[in-house]
Amino acid sequence: MFVIPKGIISKIEATYKNFLWDNSAEYRRVPLVAWDKLSCSKEEGGLELKDQEIMNKAMIGRLVHWVMEEKNSIWVQWVKKNYLKGKAWLDYKPTANSSWVWRRICKVKEEMLPGYIDGTWTAQSTYAPAMGYEWLRERKPVVTWYKWVWNEHVTPKHQFLGWLYTHGAMRTKDKLIMYGLEVEDSCFLCAQTIESIDHLLCACVYSRKVIQEMSQRMQIIFPVTDLLGWYTQRTGTKLQKGVQVALLWGIVYSIWQQRNKSRMEGVLLRPEGVANQVIEEVKTRLRGRDFRVLTKTDLDWLQNKKLCVIDDQ
Repeated sequence: MFVIPKGIISKIEATYKNFLWDNSAEYRRVPLVAWDKLSCSKEEGGLELKDQEIMNKAMIGRLVHWVMEEKNSIWVQWVKKNYLKGKAWLDYKPTANSSWVWRRICKVKEEMLPGYIDGTWTAQSTYAPAMGYEWLRERKPVVTWYKWVWNEHVTPKHQFLGWLYTHGAMRTKDKLIMYGLEVEDSCFLCAQTIESIDHLLCACVYSRKVIQEMSQRMQIIFPVTDLLGWYTQRTGTKLQKGVQVALLWGIVYSIWQQRNKSRMEGVLLRPEGVANQVIEEVKTRLRGRDFRVLTKTDLDWLQNKKLCVIDDQ
């Protein structure tokens, strides 16, 4: 309900951006993804973090709507007596000596006027800030991969890393060198060539062994190139496709985790161990499902992959 100065809004956004990237209220790391992408919807490639300036406008929009519909409140009666003085709200312009808060409310009114037709909010007669936020924010094109990343079967930490992958924001050595840092460029996992995301997930000898182990264990052909192309070529029911995606993102997450462990501790888990880790995490995620509502085809498929034990349900 309060008009928040831009300086305060910037501090609020900086605080939760810092928590996102570094679990700290203080600025320490350069963000991996630009803020204008973070505040987009998931369908548009973002994380749906609210743009606080737009959200504040949407909240102020409720005050604008109250005056528009002449709500029976003391504040509206006070505004009509001290500011409008018989003038129509649609055509009203604040005077130069009006308070900063009142001029800000009037400025928001001008931005929202296209949303009104004959004094009625275009969406429905009752205005809501969430509705106003969606109306005010700039829409961006829907990305092709959002269902791939934000799949209900995928573990949240795997989803987040998958989201970073689609934005090319995983900090491999080639990116660090591009940023001007002096680092040894060989892959942490195989030490055979320059570390890039394509090498790490597709060409690295260690990663290929992990993928091969998972393919043999699950009888699913996982990609060694073109992850997005693999997503569009999956077969099976909706659940089967979703679980395949969960397994793939589990592989990507575990390879990245082993890469970081090799960097920090100098140790690597055997590919068989990585495969066990991925399968157990997907099984844990699936335990939240009500298997009684699944078809026999899906139940048989899950049992065949050893991803659930129906007798325990």
